[in-house]
Amino acid sequence: MTVDQALIAVIDSDDSLRARLRILLEAAGLKIELFKSAEEYLTRCKSHSPNCIVLDVRLPGMSGLDLQSRQAKTRRETPLVFLTAQNEVRASVRAMKAGAIDVLTKPFQDGELLDAVRSGIKRDLAARLQKQTLDELRTRLASLSPRERETMMLLSAGQGPKQIAGQLGICTHTARVHSGRIMAKMGARSIADLVRMVDRLDSREEGHRFRINSKCRVTNRGAATVRRSDAHTCLDGDSVGSRGQFISWKSRLLAYPECQQPPGLQLLRP
Repeated sequence: MTVDQALIAVIDSDDSLRARLRILLEAAGLKIELFKSAEEYLTRCKSHSPNCIVLDVRLPGMSGLDLQSRQAKTRRETPLVFLTAQNEVRASVRAMKAGAIDVLTKPFQDGELLDAVRSGIKRDLAARLQKQTLDELRTRLASLSPRERETMMLLSAGQGPKQIAGQLGICTHTARVHSGRIMAKMGARSIADLVRMVDRLDSREEGHRFRINSKCRVTNRGAATVRRSDAHTCLDGDSVGSRGQFISWKSRLLAYPECQQPPGLQLLRP
């Protein structure tokens, strides 16, 4: 999809303004859907999402700001371009703080609106591409066995076959076999490529970084403490990392997605 093929939703109770915006946006090669209220938009757009929404701050029933809040709660991140009257300064500030692309004061210039809409479309297309890429990575990750997921985390931490073999209690040849399968399944061309994939998967979650010290007590220098219940092995007999090494809490969840926390670790509140 290109910018010119994007779908724009216009939500405004003013019939003449909706007609003007239809002419303006269609002349720019954009597809348009018109709505008189936020409720009508929510009813008709359940199965699809436009690339950008142009809407008035003040709408009958649910306001434009209410729709913005609803989108945030449901994680529908469609870019918004607000239209306001000259005396709606507070509403404009609130809309921008909540992530609106732009707030245009009526009467606005056609060029201003088109620029704002195109910015919204570009942001939306970039977000959709990022989501598609992330979904593909998650699908590849799901194809890995638990041992391969654990090996992948050690690979992405910079450990070689001998180190991985020592960590997992397997021979070096087996570690190399696991590594080769991981690279093939993840579609990684190099270790650096694999690291970027793991970072991208990990960055979508809110993680903390922990340090394992020599007493097997793990802290994140913050509000929580993690303690190893077994200094050498996980519940399934596999080691989870060397002492003194930084590890990511969410990275462990990548290796053990069926667990709420890494095997052998206990979260302690201060």
